[in-house]
Amino acid sequence: MPSPKTYAGRGSPWRQRLHNYLTLARISNSPTVITDVLAGAALAGVLRPNDTVALLAIALILFYTAGMLLNDVCDYAVDCREKPERPLPSGLVSRSEATFVVAGLFGIGGAMLWYIGVTPFLSGLSLIAVIVAYDLWHKTNPFSPLFMAAARVLVYVTAFLAFSPRPSAALLASGGLLVLYVVGLTYVAKTENRPSATKYWPAVALFLPAAYFAFLLPTVALPILLPLFIGWVAYSISFVYRSKSRNVGGAIGRLIAGIALYDSLVLAAAGSLFGVVLALVAFAATLFLQRYIKGT
Repeated sequence: MPSPKTYAGRGSPWRQRLHNYLTLARISNSPTVITDVLAGAALAGVLRPNDTVALLAIALILFYTAGMLLNDVCDYAVDCREKPERPLPSGLVSRSEATFVVAGLFGIGGAMLWYIGVTPFLSGLSLIAVIVAYDLWHKTNPFSPLFMAAARVLVYVTAFLAFSPRPSAALLASGGLLVLYVVGLTYVAKTENRPSATKYWPAVALFLPAAYFAFLLPTVALPILLPLFIGWVAYSISFVYRSKSRNVGGAIGRLIAGIALYDSLVLAAAGSLFGVVLALVAFAATLFLQRYIKGT
């Protein structure tokens, strides 16, 4: 299969430029943002996507994209040493241009949230603040996994607040478990450039949602979604603990795709069968896109 560099080298200059930006944006992970929105809306009682859900998904994908670009802008010096092939260190995209695009994406996404309502807009501002804080200070910040988890949970919260004014117990529980999953995932990611294997507590955090949703899933979904989630997490984390051919980057990409599977549990527990189907499609789409655009 041709590598991403091969694809970048083909076609017209605008295609090459588009590929550079898609690489910066880690666009392959965007389907998981859509499932986060679906889950947050379902927790508020919206079991089938509508126009507002679609607007939320677009706005929050713009936020996610901006955050990924800003991450590379902030990590420029480190990437020049460790990842010189990235679009910014290689000079394919300038830092000033990327910064301008970041501001534009945040602005457009914020305007869309303002159109939806004041409450989701304010939640979106909180999300921007968390994204910026994470990108500016994550390399040496021991609490950076919490910042990353907070960003994901705020997608839930923003979608929820677009339809319901008050947080529910289900939102708090589902959001809390998402925090555990993302903290475990991000802790694994922080070991990517370290020679020793990470400790085992991140694996526990990644599996905890299964224990909770085992008691909430409808009978028809339980024997399908729960084994799928558990099996996928076990398969993904195995790349971290292998004594040979350890592949932390591969584990991270797979675990990011697994967010869509986590969202499918939330959607099933909320009674959104349509949402479950979309989440499974998003899971497959994330894995497919990661073959061409790296998710990390």
